Amino acid sequence: MSRIFAISDLHVDYGQNWAVVNDWSDTDYNNDVLILAGDVTDSLELLKSTLILLRQKFAQVCFVPGNHDVWVRKHRDGDTNSIAKFGQILNLCQRIGIKTKPTCVSCIDNSKVWLVPIYSWYTQPEEDEIDSLYFPSSIESRRMSREIWSDNYNCKWPDGMLTTISEHFADLNDDFITDDYDAPVITFSHFLPRQELIASSHDDDVAVSTEREFLGLPKLDYAKRQGALAGFNFSIYAGSKYIDKQLRQCKSVLHVFGHQHRNRDRVIDNVRYVSHCLGYHKERQDGLLWGLRQWQNGPKMIWPVPTKDEAKKRKTTDAQLGNALPRCSQKFMRTPSDGKNANEYQSVGRSIM
Repeated sequence: MSRIFAISDLHVDYGQNWAVVNDWSDTDYNNDVLILAGDVTDSLELLKSTLILLRQKFAQVCFVPGNHDVWVRKHRDGDTNSIAKFGQILNLCQRIGIKTKPTCVSCIDNSKVWLVPIYSWYTQPEEDEIDSLYFPSSIESRRMSREIWSDNYNCKWPDGMLTTISEHFADLNDDFITDDYDAPVITFSHFLPRQELIASSHDDDVAVSTEREFLGLPKLDYAKRQGALAGFNFSIYAGSKYIDKQLRQCKSVLHVFGHQHRNRDRVIDNVRYVSHCLGYHKERQDGLLWGLRQWQNGPKMIWPVPTKDEAKKRKTTDAQLGNALPRCSQKFMRTPSDGKNANEYQSVGRSIM
């Protein structure tokens, strides 16, 4: 019988992040399942050692690759491309017992739940303006956004692709996308499924402000930017509407994502969306990743949903807990979208890539 935890964006290429992951308990999670929503490392060898380490700590690890994972370094990866490397990662996972296909889990509350991966990529507005999560900003610099986005240098795609990259990855999910699952479904992707999740909500702003106050830091000058680089528009590279379409075809009740390096926990149209990123050391130092401290810089328990008493033990606010969301046996309530008018927000997203 398991609990289900989630985290993303480990970026263990950085020694400080590797130390954090290595320090997670070797005993606390032995019966539990980890959803790892991408961006571990672009090194296959380091990815292997990290996944093996996590497999020793958890009963099961479920993984989808992120954009950093499929970066191609010529000195190490040769002439391969990012789609071929994606395949290499899935083969590696199969060899070492990491789950990359739908998995049924028996939970500690005597329920069961399906964990369903959604492979994905982001859609840029010039590729498909309908599918893209892009929204314009009055202060964005498109040129600067492209120049500093590392995927533009480190991802390599095969010639002659007949679809967009996000369509290619969405098509890989055809065998997973069904409404025939016999228990509640938790889906997970690396990239964002909805535009509303890019901008911070009021609760997110309060949580970041509280974290910065705890760290002895002043309030952010522009809270809605949450530390983002002025002129950089993250929404160009945020995600794809294919993701939300597919997770809803599965009747998902909870979706885990990463990529943004800004944490979220909210309900939109009866689906709970959770992002719990480890991110970079500087982002943690700056108090931009609320919720990590409550989970000792480790993964967040997402299922079964913690009770109010459990939340109090961690001194976790309702905002950080998704407003004490209902358990799987209860009806999932609808709450208003936190996105408001996306155009009022300026440069939202990560401060670094």
